[in-house]
Amino acid sequence: MNAAPDVAHLNKEFPKYPITVKDKGWVYGVWYCSRSFQKTKLYGQYPTTFLKRALALFPDATDILHCPSGTVQGVRGITVDKIRDAVRCPQIVAEACALPFQDDSFDLVLSDPPYSDKDAKNYGTGHFPLRKAMAEFHRVLRPNGYLALLHVMTPAFSTKLWKWVGTIGVVTGTNSRMRVLSIFERLEDGTALQV
Repeated sequence: MNAAPDVAHLNKEFPKYPITVKDKGWVYGVWYCSRSFQKTKLYGQYPTTFLKRALALFPDATDILHCPSGTVQGVRGITVDKIRDAVRCPQIVAEACALPFQDDSFDLVLSDPPYSDKDAKNYGTGHFPLRKAMAEFHRVLRPNGYLALLHVMTPAFSTKLWKWVGTIGVVTGTNSRMRVLSIFERLEDGTALQV
């Protein structure tokens, strides 16, 4: 199974938006995901249309992990979050750095973790160990699987374990933080990341 990013499929699914480009193996673009007029259920939840676009970018991914999943429900894949409450209803409650899955279980990991300790406080989760979580995502991804990480920065990563294959800016409007969707391919010969 090849779950590689498919910009042609994404652009076909979202014809009214500027195209996302793939050139020389690199995926890039800017997604304008306007603010929704619906009431926000959870601080920092996915911007409008973001999840649909992310899934459209990976149409051949069959085994998908959403972690942390926040308010994600009713989409293909398994949802995992540290907290279950009135708005967060993950299928599995677990820490991102200690996932209850076998090695090589997923084609794709979609992750939108707290961006800072201040953000984590708003979620009620405490500090998010991004480096340890990326090691765990590497473990549960199949060789040549993908990590699509939404954040306000592209994190440091080991070039022995990951190949950085894309960057998509995610804009929600004026006076708001711009986010970046960093896309990494899990290298086949990588082993466990030392943390």
